[in-house]
Amino acid sequence: MIRCYKILKNIRIPCITCDRKNYTYLRFLNELPRTKCSVLSNGLTVATEERQCNNVCMGIYIDAGSRYENETLNGITHFFEHIAFKGSKKRPKTVLESEISKTGAKFKCFTTRDTTAYYVECLSSEINLVADILFDCIFNNALTDSEIEFQKHIVYKEMLEYDRSSVKVLYDYLHSTAFQGTPLGQTVMGPSYNLYNIKSKPISDYINKLFIAERIVLVAVGGVKHTLMLNLGEHYFSKTESESAKCKKPITMGPNRYTGSQVVYRDDSMNIAHVAIAVEGPSFEDDDKIVMELASSVLGGWDKSQPGGTNHGMNIAHVASSGNLCESYKTFAYYYQDVGLWGVEFISSREEVDNMLLTVQEEWMRLCYMITDSELIRAKNEMKSELIRQLQTAIGACHDIGFSILRTGRRIDLQERINIIDKITANDLQNVCNVYIYDRCPVVAGIGSTENLLSYSRIRSYMYWVRV
Repeated sequence: MIRCYKILKNIRIPCITCDRKNYTYLRFLNELPRTKCSVLSNGLTVATEERQCNNVCMGIYIDAGSRYENETLNGITHFFEHIAFKGSKKRPKTVLESEISKTGAKFKCFTTRDTTAYYVECLSSEINLVADILFDCIFNNALTDSEIEFQKHIVYKEMLEYDRSSVKVLYDYLHSTAFQGTPLGQTVMGPSYNLYNIKSKPISDYINKLFIAERIVLVAVGGVKHTLMLNLGEHYFSKTESESAKCKKPITMGPNRYTGSQVVYRDDSMNIAHVAIAVEGPSFEDDDKIVMELASSVLGGWDKSQPGGTNHGMNIAHVASSGNLCESYKTFAYYYQDVGLWGVEFISSREEVDNMLLTVQEEWMRLCYMITDSELIRAKNEMKSELIRQLQTAIGACHDIGFSILRTGRRIDLQERINIIDKITANDLQNVCNVYIYDRCPVVAGIGSTENLLSYSRIRSYMYWVRV
């Protein structure tokens, strides 16, 4: 703990104001609600964080996604999102919509490459009904042919809209080249020709295979008791039989083979180039993950709506704003169960795309050898502030618990994470960055006016320094 002192007649006296602030901060961390986690006899994992409030966020986090799909079924997990709340065998569509409206709850869902989540925000008094609706929609879905055909048109329009977003397409390109030839390189939405071949039987088989208790974490954050969630988990999964045990082939994620490479879609009709460069990063459960997150915080992010100039706290922002090298840049990271991607994305004019890329790589080299402890102060404060802000909301805490327990089997509480961040030194950061960045083969994806984007061999040559 950093202490502040006042100087009075050459005597250092501890500052009472600062001591009070430190005491309040430590008390805040110590009084945060703890996460309770239990594994039921049916294999379901239940985790809760009880808070003194009248609302609750409940989520079902499933070990499923595009990584577990074969080429012919790619996109089926995402498609199920669109029909999940369109009627069940117990509740027709009109009845379901009426019940959802009466509860005032907000049902939401999303799918990534290795995780699917269905979650709901509601009043604590409505938790039993809301839970019944949520489980009914997911595990007892009607899967009517008419609704499936209707949703195909909706998803196709979503695909067209998705393709208009250079940001989303850029990250799909990045995954396809970084993990080429593996399921992790597949897109979440899948190709359009798979969409029109989707029928109720493949969806039902997929749900029965992957949406099982052993692959699910049930999470609740807010005004809810742990015992209540345990009872709900026992009730709705009491008759669940593990389909994976009956399958001749075990459920696998496929290989995680990483390939340093480059993919570029040149379109000179665009006035800018959208570029991402990344390296193979740590997995979600790797101890190096939090160090690389701090490295991302050191690099930061910037766009032209923010102040710039020579006094900017982040070196890339200082160089980019002073030299007008880019419109914006930001760091990104994908942490999967056994591999990760860590890098920087930026938007630049066609004339400056090469200079901006070299600026990013130059800063990467600084992380490996020249970063100092004083430079980490801002990054640590920023990282801790963002962490506290995220976990203060019920939704943020619910997602954090769900992802952590699903991928690692445990959740590190906020105080422990802050202590880990505070203990990271510049030497620690340099050592970890040397493992993942220095002299490693990057992956590069570019869209737009990429005429001046460097060739891969030149980009690779800037991943190390020739030192004497």
